[in-house]
Amino acid sequence: MTRSFRSQTPIIALLATLFAAFPGTKSSSQDTSGEPDLGPKIQFETIDGDSVCGQLGNLTGSSLSAILAGGESKQWDLTEIARIQFDGSEKTSPPARVVLRGGSEVASAATSMEDEKLLVRSIGQPSFTVSIRSVQSVRFRAPSNATDADWLALVEEPQRRDRLVIRREGNALDPIEGTVLEINRDSVSFDLSGNIVDAPLKKLEGVIFSTTTDRETEKPIRVRDQRGSNWMADQVNWNASDRSLQLDLGNDITHSIPLKELLEIQFSGGILYLSDAEVAEQRQPESLKALLGEDFASTWFATETDTKNLTTVLSSDHVIRIPEGYQKLVAAVRVASEVDQFAPLTVSVLLDNRVAWTLEIQDRKPHGLILPIEDARRLTLRSAHPEPDASKTSPTISNALGHRIEWLGARLLK
Repeated sequence: MTRSFRSQTPIIALLATLFAAFPGTKSSSQDTSGEPDLGPKIQFETIDGDSVCGQLGNLTGSSLSAILAGGESKQWDLTEIARIQFDGSEKTSPPARVVLRGGSEVASAATSMEDEKLLVRSIGQPSFTVSIRSVQSVRFRAPSNATDADWLALVEEPQRRDRLVIRREGNALDPIEGTVLEINRDSVSFDLSGNIVDAPLKKLEGVIFSTTTDRETEKPIRVRDQRGSNWMADQVNWNASDRSLQLDLGNDITHSIPLKELLEIQFSGGILYLSDAEVAEQRQPESLKALLGEDFASTWFATETDTKNLTTVLSSDHVIRIPEGYQKLVAAVRVASEVDQFAPLTVSVLLDNRVAWTLEIQDRKPHGLILPIEDARRLTLRSAHPEPDASKTSPTISNALGHRIEWLGARLLK
């Protein structure tokens, strides 16, 4: 147990909670030709929309070569390729999910942690070890509609300490702050300000590691395997000798995926943060424009970006254009951390001017959001007074400053 003890906080209530929760605490083969020199059958799409079938010749950090029908060999720069698909189908996925700070989400059959190193075991693939500084979270239970949004909200909320997340009756998630010391097959050893508890895995949703740095830049390549993992890589290379794909995940993390476990490689990354998306329009309240002038209102009350987060103000609209191919919006939303006093307000997401999701916020907790995009081309983030006559309420400077909304990690996924 080598993790350093962190700042002390009042613990009587938290100890009571923990002791109540933990009373006993201290596919088919793809060798298609019979010729070992030939790579697997693939189908790939270029950025121009052309679809090409063939056999993989080679894949490097900069180019793809394939053998086409008739034996012709041809090469493309990876900048010309949108995605590569392998023969295969999705298989039963293990329950646990390990999320790395570089964006990879690994479906794991088992995990263990000791001396600040996390060992991840995936079915049909080599196990690998990473520093916990490269790990965002470990979720011990399979994704579930009953808890996905709440789990997302906890993961996206910045925290200076680790969190142990307990699953209560009724699918309620209860986070406890402290320091994760060790993970084994049965429990998590957790330091609660000098008091060590062994929390049984069967009572936990997962653990979330502290946020000490800004979110890393997302990787440009996404590799999907047949077990449900999404590997975000800086670079991929084909290893013909053992018929596997070699991944560079950044932070000196490498991984090898056997051919029989591959499903797809996507070269656009598949993630677009709203802070990086093209802004179609920003609208501020007319009353603020009348009071301050349009230029001043649009400058001081426009949407703000901070790494991968957005901050909007009362009665404002932040509208972005949705590029082709994106299928889902995920985010956590809360009243901005710097707001001292606030009244309830309603936040909404509109797709092509249709309200697709809405929530009345009455507390400081983050709230998770997972929303299908369908065929929408414009997405609007909106906040307003929850009263029925909100349209008749004239926002003031005080209201705008006191009703600031943070959209944590808001992003579109393919």
